[in-house]
Amino acid sequence: MATGGGAQLTDRAHFLEGRLRGHDIDLWLPSSGTVDFQVDGAIISNATSFGFDFLRDLTTTKPCVWFLHDYWPACRYRLYYPMLEDRCRALPCYLKERWLPVLQKAKLIVWLSPLHRESWLWLYPELESVPYHLAPSPVNPDKFYDMKLPRKGVVAVESLAEFKGKRHVLQWAEEHPDVEITFVGGTPEADSLPSNCRDAGLVPYHLMNEVYNQHEALLHLPQSPSPFDRTTAEAYLAGCRIIGNELIGALSWPFFREGRDAVAKACRESPQGFWEAIERAVS
Repeated sequence: MATGGGAQLTDRAHFLEGRLRGHDIDLWLPSSGTVDFQVDGAIISNATSFGFDFLRDLTTTKPCVWFLHDYWPACRYRLYYPMLEDRCRALPCYLKERWLPVLQKAKLIVWLSPLHRESWLWLYPELESVPYHLAPSPVNPDKFYDMKLPRKGVVAVESLAEFKGKRHVLQWAEEHPDVEITFVGGTPEADSLPSNCRDAGLVPYHLMNEVYNQHEALLHLPQSPSPFDRTTAEAYLAGCRIIGNELIGALSWPFFREGRDAVAKACRESPQGFWEAIERAVS
């Protein structure tokens, strides 16, 4: 509830919506100590530190909803999920033997986009029969909008991480030497960036709308299938066009082909849809 990563922002929005709907919610963290199982059910969200035995026992005794933020526990690489035919599907995997029976007990599985679900089912086709809901990242459209500022060049957010497409964006930069590119976020190798690139470093989240508004486009070229990538929605809502590829989960949503109003509506209403799906599943 205190940190600002994408998963935390998403969970926070859903948590607050659940409280507004009158649900009595206990937030369990690995540091919480002994957990009281005297609850009506559980939402397992980004729970990588709890351990298999705990989650197996929880799903055996209580109705559970799995909110899958990435590719854990299907793949130990989480956001580097390679989707390789000769490795991911052809070779035996201890993770599938361990987790599939647990996931199949879910009352509901929540994914972040059509691409996110398709990429999971590619590896775990057995989950196709489990009830599911698709919930886009709950980006607040009131915080990301066109400020009518002069725009120039493109911005790339956290794109020098390998899974975010470092190799692809640097290649794009070299192929477009006349385009100025601003890198925001972690840039450990800023000194070796092409000459048309500059490192803006870390930018506080509340200033990101202004950063997007200073640029014509967002450059985002992930190298593995992304669950959603909320920066894509933020930049689009802020008036940027998107220079992306088919591995961006957000762009697999039909509403991205319907214009800003449709994207704003889908993101704004995501927490409501999230809870409506859970209430139906566990009632």
